[in-house]
Amino acid sequence: MIIKLDSDPIMEKMKELCETLLKQEAYKELRDSIDRFASDEQALQQYESFMEKHQHLQQKEQADLELTPEEIADYEREESALYDNSVIRKFLYAQREFGQIHNKVSQYFTKTVELDRLPEPSDLNKGDCGCGGSCGSGHSH
Repeated sequence: MIIKLDSDPIMEKMKELCETLLKQEAYKELRDSIDRFASDEQALQQYESFMEKHQHLQQKEQADLELTPEEIADYEREESALYDNSVIRKFLYAQREFGQIHNKVSQYFTKTVELDRLPEPSDLNKGDCGCGGSCGSGHSH
């Protein structure tokens, strides 16, 4: 016998959750930041160039190849330049904000199933560094 959850009431609550998100003024501002970035060719090229360099250096590290001081300095210069560009800086901030909300919703669901009850705030903060899994401590979310 196959047991299935009734997803209709869950999806109804998900719709309410997303409506709450869409109604927030901050949502509109964050969304505008993403749209502005997506329509700015120069910002897109700068960001893509940085991400290619980031990937290249990451692959090099994973292959246990040492990064040169020049590569590191160049990378840090390009990373700093991202934050000097207000369009990219606002995009990155918006991306982080939406990512944090996504992680909270996902963690709440996961903890509910794991604990077989609604999680307490203390249950949700265990082992969560708030870095989105990219703080270099070897863990992943």
